[in-house]
Amino acid sequence: MTHAPQDLRNISTTRGTGFTVALFVRDRLALPVAADIPALTPRIAVEALPGDEDLPEEGAAALADGWRAWWQRLAEAPPGRVVGPAPGRLATVFDAVVDEARAWEAGNVRPNLFLSEGDLPPCYVPSQIGDPDVPVVYDVEVVPVGGAWHQDLGPHRLLVSTRTWEDPAAMEAILRSRIERLQSRALPIPHAAPQVWRMVVDRQVFTVEDRPHEPGSYDFRWENGPIEGYGFSIGTSTREPLSEDVLRRAIQGFVEGFEA
Repeated sequence: MTHAPQDLRNISTTRGTGFTVALFVRDRLALPVAADIPALTPRIAVEALPGDEDLPEEGAAALADGWRAWWQRLAEAPPGRVVGPAPGRLATVFDAVVDEARAWEAGNVRPNLFLSEGDLPPCYVPSQIGDPDVPVVYDVEVVPVGGAWHQDLGPHRLLVSTRTWEDPAAMEAILRSRIERLQSRALPIPHAAPQVWRMVVDRQVFTVEDRPHEPGSYDFRWENGPIEGYGFSIGTSTREPLSEDVLRRAIQGFVEGFEA
């Protein structure tokens, strides 16, 4: 996920392992699917698995149909997740080659996928993409297919080849229009000021401050405590505002824990 400022170094990027495994199966069995996606590189040797040598034509067609459904499942799964095909012959193939495919990927996709200053070509400076006040979620997954290639999996998700990912100018050109299009449908984050107030609990004075962009989170500073600037923070996963009674109990628990 990416938040402002959005440049090439902030886009969330992972190995597209699930997709790589699916393409490994496609290339290993020479399945007639996804002709628009280049072959993995280095190329995978075509090899029939035991029981597939005399696979009837309708059986091969069923494998191809199962593969297409598998690809769709991967596109609907969280980024970076390895999801197997539905139960059946293709699932058996997956079980037979998944470890080999993952090992092959590990040797052909560099471990560090986050673009760093050291990755940039000489004299190239990545410019900010989009409005930093309008954060969006955007995920890029890298697959080691041949050549310069990319494919949208949805408005927030992109598959790219290793060569494309390693070309920062190409990635900027691909991402800019997509990020800006997403931002045009979103609303800017309001710059609300935090609310600040004082609470006195058992003669202990605390300044309480909420976090406008993190509802349900509060910071406490112990004004008459034994250590200057000492305090604590609390928050709730529900992002719902906390009542004054809850805040008072939090202060009491903090002071009691300090004195214990």
